[in-house]
This record gives sequence, structure tokens and C-alpha cells, in this order.
Amino acid sequence: MHVPDATYRLQFRNEMDFAKAVELIPHFVSLGISHLYASPVFTAVQGSTHGYDVIDYNEIDPALGGEEGFRSLVAALKAQGLGIILDIVPNHMAAHLENGWWHSVIEWGRASAHAGRFDIDWHQPLTLPFLGRSFKEELEAGAVRVAFDRASNCLAFDYFGALYPLHPESYGLVLEGAEPSLGKITAIAAAAEPREADRFHSRLATLLQTPALTAALEKQLARVSADRRRMHALHALQPWRLMDWRAARDHLSYRRFFEIAGLVGLRVEDPAVFADTHRLVLALVREGLVDGLRVDHIDGLADPEQYLDRLRQAVGNRSFIVVEKILEAEEALPPEWPVEGATGYEFISALAELIAEEEASGLWNETSGAQAAAAIRECKLMLLRHNFHAEVTRLARLMGEGEGEGEGGRTAEAVRQLIAALSVYRTYVTDRGATARDRRIIEEIAAKASDAAPAVQAEIEDVAAALLGDGPARGEFRMRFQQLSGAVMAKAVEDTYFYRRGAYLAANEVGADPRWRPGGVRRFHAMMLKRASKMPKGLSATSTHDTKRGEDARARLHGISEAPDVWAKATARWHEMNAAAIRSLPAGDAPEAAMEQFLYQSLLGAWPVEPTGEGSLPALRDRMQAFAVKAAREAKLRTRWDEPDESYETAVTAFLAAVLAWRNRIFLDDFERVARPLIRAGLVNSLSQTLVKLTAPGIPDIYHGSERLDLSLVDPDNRRPFTPVALPAEEPRNPTAGHFEDCKQWLIAECLGYRRQLGADLMRRGDYRPVAVEGPAARHAAAFMRQTAEECAITVVPRLVLGRLDETRLLVRPELWRDTALVWPEEGEPKQLQNLLSGKLIAARRRLPLGEIFGGFPVAFLIQA
Repeated sequence: MHVPDATYRLQFRNEMDFAKAVELIPHFVSLGISHLYASPVFTAVQGSTHGYDVIDYNEIDPALGGEEGFRSLVAALKAQGLGIILDIVPNHMAAHLENGWWHSVIEWGRASAHAGRFDIDWHQPLTLPFLGRSFKEELEAGAVRVAFDRASNCLAFDYFGALYPLHPESYGLVLEGAEPSLGKITAIAAAAEPREADRFHSRLATLLQTPALTAALEKQLARVSADRRRMHALHALQPWRLMDWRAARDHLSYRRFFEIAGLVGLRVEDPAVFADTHRLVLALVREGLVDGLRVDHIDGLADPEQYLDRLRQAVGNRSFIVVEKILEAEEALPPEWPVEGATGYEFISALAELIAEEEASGLWNETSGAQAAAAIRECKLMLLRHNFHAEVTRLARLMGEGEGEGEGGRTAEAVRQLIAALSVYRTYVTDRGATARDRRIIEEIAAKASDAAPAVQAEIEDVAAALLGDGPARGEFRMRFQQLSGAVMAKAVEDTYFYRRGAYLAANEVGADPRWRPGGVRRFHAMMLKRASKMPKGLSATSTHDTKRGEDARARLHGISEAPDVWAKATARWHEMNAAAIRSLPAGDAPEAAMEQFLYQSLLGAWPVEPTGEGSLPALRDRMQAFAVKAAREAKLRTRWDEPDESYETAVTAFLAAVLAWRNRIFLDDFERVARPLIRAGLVNSLSQTLVKLTAPGIPDIYHGSERLDLSLVDPDNRRPFTPVALPAEEPRNPTAGHFEDCKQWLIAECLGYRRQLGADLMRRGDYRPVAVEGPAARHAAAFMRQTAEECAITVVPRLVLGRLDETRLLVRPELWRDTALVWPEEGEPKQLQNLLSGKLIAARRRLPLGEIFGGFPVAFLIQA
């Protein structure tokens, strides 16, 4: 297996296709990456901005350049010694009419040859929650009519251009009372069979080449469309029901991706479905075009271990595989999974330990963890009773209980309480049994749930027994419970609670423990030792397409932990400065204090490195306004995606428009004054986390444009196009804030060059060893060694640098390091070292003064001279 040295995550779409990616290859080579790590490239819904809404797994998207363009990209990469890793999406497809499989299921219902591919509950008609209002209301408004779909050659309900195919058995009702010439269509439809769908459509297309027949059909369809009673009857004959999209939370009949009705779950646990959805990607792997795979949302699958075993068997041991898996605090990747590791969210959490001030008062205390746990539980219960009501109802039915306020209601509540008690995304119990880990988790959540809801304790015990396989066989219930729990965790923590908690946004990140309080360098070392032992080939990420903010924004926001009182006083002052903007808004619609605090801190993360001018404000304001609406909807307090409060959202965006107006100079100047030291400290924090990513256990992963400055907000802000910049002609020395982007890009290129050449063996096989720092400024630096029997290298980074930087340069003032030194491990002989980033030689000795190590560049990487 060729394990990557470093990956570069490229977001296709949004002005990026294969031809443009080829143009970027010299940039990738200059950075020193070994593999391009591509977002999904298979055909997605037309106009997709991300590619996760796949409609055809067996075609490379023509919008990106098709298979020819893909092969050209791979050939160009390989000509430069680079490989490619593909992001695959086995959990779901687009529930969209452009998806041929989905279109067939709508047309033929359960009889479709493709019905078994999707995770659909056929106890009820297939629900299609894509209307703006109820079917009755849309019909009365004239928004639904019957039409002939000339692209698919079938009759369909036309809703604003979306053509939902009618079941051929219902054609007779459409054509009842029509001209005799249309009887041929009725006869063809009556004889139609789903296994001969193509022949059926072809016969209709041939028949309707006759202009007179076409005109007669159009006349009949107009007559039927105006007949409300017949339209209702026609709708009732279909194997599906069109409904208001808001009704999905109560009546959805298929498994979604999270709560997105436009993405339908796949039954990839079925070997036939696996084969049909992986045919092309496996062919690309076997041909040697693709070197590795990134598996999206592994926790959404019915049986992740079985899936990964099947995938590994199909690609062999030469392919690199990583999975998108959120690992909560103290959670390990299941050791039985045949993968190299996870995609790196846990690495972001480790960096938080390194950068944040663990002794910050006011941000966390003895009770903050318990308060966060209680808040998460409430968020989960809210979602389970609202957004995921249909899924809970289905689980109660699978336990053998009916709906309503009786036993079914009690079982549903037991399900809610158990999921609310989970502190991890999911368990992995199968028909093969429960591991000791899963048994312990289920027993613990059963106890917690019973304490929280004693009225349904008996039902909780029954559900727990079903999960463990101790009771009657309930395989489907267990599978769906486990698939649901991960979705609820993601939506409750990342997409609800983290948008409500505004005191310290740097901690509100994908994979972060909501109960977290920093443990400092000691905990960071413990996490890296575990990583070196358990997952040395996992990706080390700092930004991804799913992170809540860019890596440089997060590094900056961590600075607030060093001055929480200063920040608190500033936000109180800004509240007073902008009070007129609040008063100008309609009563009851103005952003509340918590939202205002959330916006100020988000603004700090996105604030330009260089002082703002009048010309830079409009773009910043537009980004902040779009972000604020999304953040408010995710928080689900005043507005939400399924019930938007337009007046509140208008008020929030108006507030930002007033705050970020050039005439509001009193605020802007004060914000700039407070932000400036945090910005400068954040730039050093960013270089520290970048060096750690490049040299710690794991495979460095660079996200789309973040090799320079990444102050992006959450998706879609972080998918914006970028333009590569050449490496600086000279090595950056004594850098200022204006040199940061060149410094960061140069740092990446230098370290990745070392990883691929002189340090290749050390970075792959080297042990991780914490290096002690002693002296008055010991807590302001962290160091670790990578070591084999033959060689070693030491990473040294400053931390907690707010207020301790040179007035003009991004360097810690030398006096801070007085009498502070690294201590060479006792069992090893000191070696002469050279700082790769400054060229300076460091003599071999037991104590290495930090003042000697740091000089000319903010961070240091010491290699054997």
C-alpha cells in the first residue's frame, strides 16, 4: 500500500473542474503534497455545489469533464509523481427526479427494479415532501397539473417544472372520456411491466410522434388538470404522495441523510446494491488510477464493519482507506475496521488543547460540563420530538407497538430517552453480537435514561434488550436505532447547540466535546501518544468542508481564552455603541444579547488581517449576513429551516448592515483596536498548529486554499473559489502580519519537502516523545520529538502568545524565553540539530535554550545536522 505523505483536499464544482485542477498541479508540486484528495466526482444533481447529491455512481460527472477529463487529470498527476484519493458516498443518493433509479421507484413503486436499492418503509406510500404547501392547497392554486414528460416519455404530475411520473396503471383514469385515438396509450400502459420500462417508454414516444395524437393528449391533460376531483383521485392511485416539505418530520417513509429530505438512504448492506453503487470506483482502483478512498458518513451505514470488510476485499490491501468518523472524547476507532484511520476531526480537538489557555476564568468552571451535557440532552429531545419524529415513530412500530398515546407513545419516549443519553454517535451491534464496548455503552445509557424518565423505565429496558440482542430478534430495529442516533448527535451538537453557545466559538467545532475544558500541553501529548499508537495513518486536518470556521479563524478565536475579561468588557461596550441600531429594529425582532455576542465573535474570526477600509466592508457584510441567517436557523431558537421567521432574520441582517456601515466608525475603530492583538496572536497560533500538523503522527491534510489564509465561515462560505499564489522567492525572515500568507505556505512546502525526502522514514515510523520545557516561560511553549533508532527531529511551538509579541514582527519577544529551555530526554544522547526554518545550528547539549531556538521565524523544526 502506498500511504500518502500529505493530501490536498480539492473541492470540485464552484468553478473547479478537472481541467482547472490540471492547471493547479504545479502548485501542488511546489507545496510538496503526495496525493490530491478529491471531493465527490460522480454525477450529481445539475448545479450541485458539493457533489454529495449523487444521481449516478457509475458515471463521472460531465459537468466536471467526464471520464475523459478525469483520466487526463490522473495522468497529469501521475506524471508529476502524485496520486489521487476519491471521496465516495455510500450512504445516500439524491432524492431527485434526475436520479434514474429514484425516478423509476416513483413511477413503479415497490415493483421497480430499483426499489430495493433505497431504504424505504413500504408500510405506507412513498412520501415526496417537495411541495411548498399541502397537495390540496397547491392543487387549488393551480400549481399541479398533468403533463406528458417528453424527456422520460411518461405521464406525470407537473409541479413548477418538476415532473413526477404517474404509475402506468393510473393512465386509464387520466384518459377516461378521452378521444378514442388515445385508447392506444391506455392499452400500452395496461400491458406495461416494470421490468420492460424502457420498452414501455419507447412505445409511448413512438406513438406520440403523430401531431394529431399529441394535440388530442394535450387537450385531455388540460381537461383532467382542471378537474380537481379527478386530480385528487389520480394522486390517491399513485404509489407515492406529494406533500408539504414540512410534513417530512411526521410522515417521511424513507431514511434521509440527517434531516435532508433531498437525500435518500441506500441499502448498501445488500451485496447487490454495493455492487451497483461501487462498480465504477472499483474499476478505477483496479486499473490503478485511484490510490485511495475516503468513505463519507460511515456511521450512517447499517453495518459499517461489514461494509468496510467488503470494500477492503474489493480493493485489496494496496488501497488507502480512511473514514469520516466523529470520535468523541476517549472514543477510539473500532480496531476491527480494516481502514488506515479517520479523516481528522479528532486532530482539531487535540490542537485545541495545545492552543487554548487552560486556566481561563469565566469560560469554563466545575459546572460548565454538566450544564453543557444537560443542554445537549434537551437539544436531542427537541429534535427527536420534532425533526426526527417520523424516524422515532417507525422505531416504535418496529418494537411491535402501535402509534398514539398508548404503548407506542411510551416506546417512542423510551427511544428518545436512550438516544438522548448517548455520549457517542452510535454503537455497532449486529447479528454477530455486541462487543464489550457496546454492551457497556447500552447498559450505561439505559441506566441514565431510566433515571431521567422513570415513567417509561420498563420500555427503556425492553429497548435496551432489543439493542443488545438479548430479547426477541429485532435486527431491523437495532440497525435503524443505531443509524438514527448518529444523525441526532450531529444535528443536536454541531448544528444546534454549537450555534447557541457563543462565549467561546473556537470550541464549537465538528468532533469537539461540548463538555470540553482545555487540559493543556499534558493532555495534548497524551492524545498524540494515543494517535501514534492507534491511528498513525489517519489524516490530520485543520480545515475541512464541514468545519464551522476556517483554521486561521479558529486559531485567532482561541486567543480569547487568554483575555476573556478584555473580550467580555469589549462586547459590553459594543452593545452600548450599537444600541441605536438595536432600537431602530421592530420591537421583539432585534437580535438578543446571546446572538449579538455570537455575531461579534464570528466577526472577529472573519476580520481581515490588514486594517479594514471602506471598500472592504461590503463583502465582509454580505458574508456575515448570510452566515447570521444560517446560524440563527441552526440554533432553532427564534427561527429555523422548516419555520423561518423572516422578520427576525431581516432584523438580524439589518443590525449587521448598521454595525458594518462605514459611518459607524466609533464601533469599527474600537473593534479594530481590540481585534488587532488577537489577530496577531492568532497568526502565530496558526503557524504553530500548521507545524504540528505537518510533523505530528498522522498524514497532513491541507484544505482547498488554506495553505494561505483561511478565515472562512461555515459552508458555503468555505467552498469559495481560490487562486493559487507562487511560493515567495526568498525565505521569509522576521515576518510581519502582512507576510503571514507567504510564511504559512513556505512553512508547508519546507516541512512537506522534508517529509518526502530526508525525513520520510522518520515521519512514517518514528515514535512520538513529549519533550519537557523548563523555566519561567515553560507554559508558553510545547515540544515533541519524532524518533527512530537512527534519527530524530523536534517540533517546538510557542503558545499563549497574546500580548507577548514584538510590536512589528510575528515573533515572541526574546525576553520571554529567558532561562527557559527544552530538556533532552535522559535516556538519549543529545545530537547537534539544525532549525529547518531558520538554518541555525543548535549545539548538542542537555538543555536547549528557547531563546536560541526561536529566532527569525515564529516556530521551529529541529532536524539532525
